[in-house]
Amino acid sequence: MISLLQPIRSCDSFQNVNDGDDGDDGFDAFFGKDGTMAKRILVIGSGGREHAWALRLANGATSAPMTDRQVFVCPGNGGIAQSFECITPPSNDVAGFVSVAQKLQADLVVVGPEQPLTEGLVEALESQNILAFGPDTFCAQLEGSKSFMKTVCTEAQVATAAYGVFDSIDDVKSFLADKMGGWVVKADGLCAGKGVTVCTSAQEALEVAEQMLGTQGTPLFGEASQKVVVEAFLPGTELSLLALCDGEEAHLFAPARDHKQLQDANKGPNTGGMGAVAPCLMVNEPSEPFLLRAKNEVFQPVLSWFKEQGHPYRGILYAGLMVENDAIRVLEFNVRFGDPEAQAILWGTPADLLPDLMAVAQGKQIDAPAYEKKCEPTCVVVLAAPGYPQKAQKGLTIHGLKDFESSTRSECFFAGVARDEDGLQTSGGRVLGIGAKGDSLPEAIKNAYEAMKPVHFDGMQWRTDIGTAP
Repeated sequence: MISLLQPIRSCDSFQNVNDGDDGDDGFDAFFGKDGTMAKRILVIGSGGREHAWALRLANGATSAPMTDRQVFVCPGNGGIAQSFECITPPSNDVAGFVSVAQKLQADLVVVGPEQPLTEGLVEALESQNILAFGPDTFCAQLEGSKSFMKTVCTEAQVATAAYGVFDSIDDVKSFLADKMGGWVVKADGLCAGKGVTVCTSAQEALEVAEQMLGTQGTPLFGEASQKVVVEAFLPGTELSLLALCDGEEAHLFAPARDHKQLQDANKGPNTGGMGAVAPCLMVNEPSEPFLLRAKNEVFQPVLSWFKEQGHPYRGILYAGLMVENDAIRVLEFNVRFGDPEAQAILWGTPADLLPDLMAVAQGKQIDAPAYEKKCEPTCVVVLAAPGYPQKAQKGLTIHGLKDFESSTRSECFFAGVARDEDGLQTSGGRVLGIGAKGDSLPEAIKNAYEAMKPVHFDGMQWRTDIGTAP
């Protein structure tokens, strides 16, 4: 539900807030029904995932904002600013985010994207006695380095694809010399979702590895592709499984299915994700025993490994899984919510996550909340800008969002969006996520496509088979 416009404020436009003061230089104090000052929650990030986080944290288990908390987003975007106060940090880095949290006197900081996690934002906040939800830098390597992720899988005895790690094209040639079938080449570091290429042959994999390593010049993705992981292509059914981890136990959310390719029928280039549905478990096994098996075979061994290293994993853990017959194998780990899965799961799960997030940030264990049983059938369809994923066109006016203002069964999640005096415009590749719920998943899918019909911007790209693609 879209609400009134809020300003996007600069961090430099306010001083430290003081208890109960409504002064012009700070943020207005906000009080709950019991007269106590509301908790200030700061969500770090600027996309659809952060919009979903803000909505769930603000609304708790309801569909309307609760009075015992205020949610801010840093830096947010022009669309999110229609519902939440967005703050522009003095710098888009760890120091800038810490500065905002200090001036806001945040009770909890929820870190949305992976980059600040790998750069040490959680430790930096904790050093200033600010509670932060998310894994520390050591744990964040699970996403920040593909080779580190493979090492963790090997040592924790978690099933994954056969692989090799290389910094020399000659070593890649030797590794692939007698190999057949499909292969996947991954840049070792973070590449904003662009560092993975699926290849149909060993020869193609060799050519891609050569491009990434940059044997004829600089590495394709700079420092991120000075090393590459080459792994066997895994057949089967792909699904996304996420958990809120308290250092000891993984508390699963409902399984979701993402759609990575740009075009229908899983064709075209890889993207950050063109849509998602939840709950969705397309395996030949009842849901409850499968999820328990995935928890025990994937999540718990990883948590045990990190605890043994002296770094209990506290935060969201995302497992991209490939399931074939009885085998569950890990394609990737992320150390935060995937996007657009976050939009489907967080919005679709009417649970007040704030108490659990604060407890985990304090190093406490939480009771089993059974999040996976609470998710309502939800579908999110991504609307992307023309030129995405190569070079998205910016500055296109977005039309047709008025219907979302009064709806509780559909939602518009803002991602690559900016605002000027003429309204909302495209400012990134994935622009909007149009979400809808239903009494069943097919109904939710139908409702999402109905909800997006009035929405338009020039050159808009979307898939017509979210939730129904093979």
